[in-house]
Amino acid sequence: MQRAASLMPLPSLLAEFGVSMEAVLEGTGISLSALGSASFIPYPAFLTILDNSAMATGRDDIGMLLGRRQTLTALGPLGKLMRHAATLGEALSEFVAFQINNSTGGAVYLLRADRDVILGYGVYNPSALVSHHIYDLVLAVGCNLIAELTGGAVGPEEILLSRAPPSDPAPYRRLGHCPVHFDQNQTGMLLRATALTFRLPEASIVLHREARAGLVSALEPSRGELCGHVRHLLRPHLLMGQAKMEDIAGRLGLHPRAMRRRLRQEGTTFEAIKDEVRFTAARELLMLGALGITDIAFTLDYSSVSSFVHAFRRWSGMSPGLWRETEAWRNAETGMASPG
Repeated sequence: MQRAASLMPLPSLLAEFGVSMEAVLEGTGISLSALGSASFIPYPAFLTILDNSAMATGRDDIGMLLGRRQTLTALGPLGKLMRHAATLGEALSEFVAFQINNSTGGAVYLLRADRDVILGYGVYNPSALVSHHIYDLVLAVGCNLIAELTGGAVGPEEILLSRAPPSDPAPYRRLGHCPVHFDQNQTGMLLRATALTFRLPEASIVLHREARAGLVSALEPSRGELCGHVRHLLRPHLLMGQAKMEDIAGRLGLHPRAMRRRLRQEGTTFEAIKDEVRFTAARELLMLGALGITDIAFTLDYSSVSSFVHAFRRWSGMSPGLWRETEAWRNAETGMASPG
């Protein structure tokens, strides 16, 4: 599911291009009345609405345009928690920890490396047809939130995108007023690690404690469904090379045997979930950009390229290279816009 609040500015945005919200919602199974600030809709429907908006308006940058209209309010209680954190680092860590309250289709994560930190996002919903529009939206939202939290004092040093370069990359450069790199193994923004110590102007120990207690309480009903939390953690942990059962169980405060037993009770296994997340990420990287098969294999934490190719053939019935060619041909035949 996905919190629908981020779609609330969409009707007015569409109207600027002479497009009605009803036209964009047609065929999605979502009604206009379902798009309230506290409502949730299926994640695949959320992505379809973005794609429909792009096609109806003819704007390939519709995700960025929508994202630029977002504020912390769109995150609901999580936005309040972040606003009252002591530092930017604490706010972003809370974002990562509680974002599953807002979305069970894609994961926000923080990757730390030396002097830099990457605030990234990755889709893991296996039934989602991923285009670059969701990542454009998330990047624009991320730039807005950081600017709102810090009063414009902090911004990204670089922007990374897994999509291929568009015909006009200028909107991406304007997004963060920084260098932009395409065909990467992930989508996110690079921040200086020192920026995480920035003291937030609306920090409040009392208000932060109250907001956190509410979010912890809201998270409790979902704790029984362990498989969702495993999926949510696996997408970023593949990038970190920390995607073994022991790694994920440790993050969830479980012994590996206990996690295996609970997943079996839910009708699945850790290995099946890991395969599912890897296949979702692999298809996305193959479809959106031109990242090489070797790079994709190591991005998904495979020990060798042959292991990845064998697994992908088992999932799809064809090699990664042939799958990429087939998808490109299918998109051309159906008239779908190419990411480039």
